[in-house]
Amino acid sequence: MDQNIIDLIPITKLKKSKNDWLNTPVKYDDELKIKDLINEMCYKSYSWIKSKDDLESVTDYDSFKNDFINLIYDKYLKWM
Repeated sequence: MDQNIIDLIPITKLKKSKNDWLNTPVKYDDELKIKDLINEMCYKSYSWIKSKDDLESVTDYDSFKNDFINLIYDKYLKWM
């Protein structure tokens, strides 16, 4: 076989949907979902940005939250 041909690797695991991922319970607490942690992180991040005089918020909280969730989802589940 030609050495330049890459062996094909079948995809055996599909990426979870964002909604399924957000509703996944965390390992140490069945009542706490990933979305609860992400919401807390988002709120604290947005509050921190708003508290800084040298930073300017260029978006409302809902847009920030949506972008924040998408960022974490895209980066975190990229390799899962």
